[in-house]
Amino acid sequence: MDISSKIPPIQRTPDIKAPHTKAPAPPAPPGAKGDRVELSEQAREMQVARQAIQQMPDVDLEKVAKVKAQLKAGQYQVNAEKTAAQMLVESMVSDQKK
Repeated sequence: MDISSKIPPIQRTPDIKAPHTKAPAPPAPPGAKGDRVELSEQAREMQVARQAIQQMPDVDLEKVAKVKAQLKAGQYQVNAEKTAAQMLVESMVSDQKK
Protein backbone atom coordinates (compact mmCIF):
# COMPACT_ATOMS: atom_id res chain seq x y z
CA MET A 1 0.00 0.00 0.00
CA ASP A 2 1.55 3.29 -1.12
CA ILE A 3 0.25 6.36 0.71
CA SER A 4 3.26 8.62 0.29
CA SER A 5 2.14 9.79 -3.14
CA LYS A 6 -1.25 10.85 -1.78
CA ILE A 7 0.10 13.16 0.94
CA PRO A 8 1.08 16.64 -0.29
CA PRO A 9 4.56 17.85 0.73
CA ILE A 10 4.77 20.17 3.73
CA GLN A 11 5.32 23.77 2.71
CA ARG A 12 6.32 26.77 4.71
CA THR A 13 3.43 29.18 5.31
CA PRO A 14 4.43 32.61 3.97
CA ASP A 15 2.27 34.51 6.53
CA ILE A 16 4.20 33.28 9.54
CA LYS A 17 7.20 35.38 10.48
CA ALA A 18 9.91 34.79 13.03
CA PRO A 19 9.18 36.32 16.44
CA HIS A 20 10.54 39.81 16.91
CA THR A 21 13.32 40.25 19.39
CA LYS A 22 13.97 43.49 21.21
CA ALA A 23 17.34 45.06 20.91
CA PRO A 24 18.98 45.65 24.29
CA ALA A 25 18.37 49.09 25.74
CA PRO A 26 21.28 51.49 25.48
CA PRO A 27 23.07 52.17 28.77
CA ALA A 28 21.81 55.15 30.77
CA PRO A 29 23.95 58.24 30.63
CA PRO A 30 25.98 59.00 33.77
CA GLY A 31 23.98 60.88 36.38
CA ALA A 32 20.63 59.86 34.89
CA LYS A 33 17.94 58.84 37.34
CA GLY A 34 16.75 55.28 36.94
CA ASP A 35 13.27 53.87 37.27
CA ARG A 36 11.70 53.92 40.72
CA VAL A 37 9.42 51.40 42.32
CA GLU A 38 7.40 52.27 45.36
CA LEU A 39 5.74 49.49 47.31
CA SER A 40 2.35 49.95 48.88
CA GLU A 41 1.91 49.64 52.63
CA GLN A 42 0.24 46.26 52.12
CA ALA A 43 3.17 45.03 50.02
CA ARG A 44 5.65 46.11 52.70
CA GLU A 45 3.60 44.27 55.35
CA MET A 46 3.56 41.17 53.15
CA GLN A 47 7.35 41.40 52.80
CA VAL A 48 7.79 41.60 56.58
CA ALA A 49 5.40 38.66 57.09
CA ARG A 50 7.17 36.58 54.45
CA GLN A 51 10.55 37.24 56.08
CA ALA A 52 9.17 36.31 59.52
CA ILE A 53 7.78 33.05 58.15
CA GLN A 54 11.10 32.23 56.45
CA GLN A 55 12.90 32.68 59.77
CA MET A 56 10.57 30.28 61.60
CA PRO A 57 11.81 26.71 62.06
CA ASP A 58 10.20 24.03 59.90
CA VAL A 59 9.46 21.94 63.00
CA ASP A 60 7.91 23.05 66.29
CA LEU A 61 10.51 21.48 68.59
CA GLU A 62 8.48 22.20 71.75
CA LYS A 63 5.47 20.34 70.34
CA VAL A 64 7.66 17.42 69.25
CA ALA A 65 9.18 17.15 72.75
CA LYS A 66 5.71 17.28 74.34
CA VAL A 67 4.34 14.52 72.09
CA LYS A 68 7.46 12.37 72.68
CA ALA A 69 7.03 12.71 76.43
CA GLN A 70 3.34 11.78 76.18
CA LEU A 71 4.16 8.76 74.01
CA LYS A 72 6.87 7.61 76.40
CA ALA A 73 4.49 7.94 79.36
CA GLY A 74 1.68 6.16 77.47
CA GLN A 75 -0.52 9.23 77.75
CA TYR A 76 -0.74 10.32 74.10
CA GLN A 77 -4.33 10.15 72.87
CA VAL A 78 -5.51 10.67 69.32
CA ASN A 79 -8.82 12.43 68.76
CA ALA A 80 -10.17 10.26 65.94
CA GLU A 81 -13.03 12.62 65.07
CA LYS A 82 -10.75 15.65 64.83
CA THR A 83 -8.23 13.68 62.73
CA ALA A 84 -10.94 12.42 60.35
CA ALA A 85 -12.43 15.91 59.99
CA GLN A 86 -9.02 17.39 59.16
CA MET A 87 -8.37 14.63 56.62
CA LEU A 88 -11.66 15.48 54.88
CA VAL A 89 -10.86 19.21 54.85
CA GLU A 90 -7.43 18.59 53.34
CA SER A 91 -8.91 16.21 50.77
CA MET A 92 -11.49 18.81 49.70
CA VAL A 93 -8.83 21.54 49.45
CA SER A 94 -6.64 19.20 47.40
CA ASP A 95 -9.55 18.42 45.05
CA GLN A 96 -10.20 22.13 44.50
CA LYS A 97 -6.60 22.73 43.42
CA LYS A 98 -6.83 20.15 40.62
